[in-house]
Amino acid sequence: MQYFPRKKIYDIILIEGRLYMKKINFLELGKALLILMGYMLFIPDLVVFIFRFLNLDLSNRLIYVLAYVFIYLLTFILIGIFYGKSLKEEFKLYKNNFKKDLKIGLKNWGIALLFMVITNSLVLSLVGDMATNESVNRSMISEMPLFSIISMALIGPFIEEMLFRKNFRKSFKSKQLFMIFTALLFGGAHMLSAFTIGDITSNYFQILYIIPYSGIGYFFAKSYIETDTIFTSVTTHVLHNSLSVCLVILSSFIGA
Repeated sequence: MQYFPRKKIYDIILIEGRLYMKKINFLELGKALLILMGYMLFIPDLVVFIFRFLNLDLSNRLIYVLAYVFIYLLTFILIGIFYGKSLKEEFKLYKNNFKKDLKIGLKNWGIALLFMVITNSLVLSLVGDMATNESVNRSMISEMPLFSIISMALIGPFIEEMLFRKNFRKSFKSKQLFMIFTALLFGGAHMLSAFTIGDITSNYFQILYIIPYSGIGYFFAKSYIETDTIFTSVTTHVLHNSLSVCLVILSSFIGA
């Protein structure tokens, strides 16, 4: 058996690492991460601060929904400032190639669904409980059905495609690197509820749910790459979340 000298292995890793570094636009990546942080941290904190300053009770459902509306409005403004012009161009492209782009999107979504069903089933057998993110969504649908349907099936997919996909498009010269990075980031973001709301220490296997979430994120990114318009992945993301919401509502009726 032939063994590589340790120095040779280090040299190969170093060379490969440098090649991958050249495929990343760190200035664009930094900007994209700041925009994403704006949506996930700064905007919610700002809205919560304003509402508390005005002595508005966020435990009240109406006030809670109103706070979310403000978060969405500020996020749309943020997206418009940075990507308004290119979104118009991509929407025009999507409209002109609608049938072809939709076909590509649906094909990738079909593969993603199969991957998600298989990996979700495997992870569920190990974890013994559904993903915390899924559990939170089900609770919201039960408590605030109308708001949840609009938020999860329409607004959420649009914002997520803008901030997790389009936002990072110029950060990577390698298409594959772009798809892998955004997929893992998307999957990781959907795991945050396991750390912030759930008790991850009670079941560390919850982290395995990053696999199905990242998987579907990868195929959304693939649709974007293959059609050059973010509206392809927006469409399939809306379809995916709408299907998920419908299944949750249907299961609640059957359970009742």
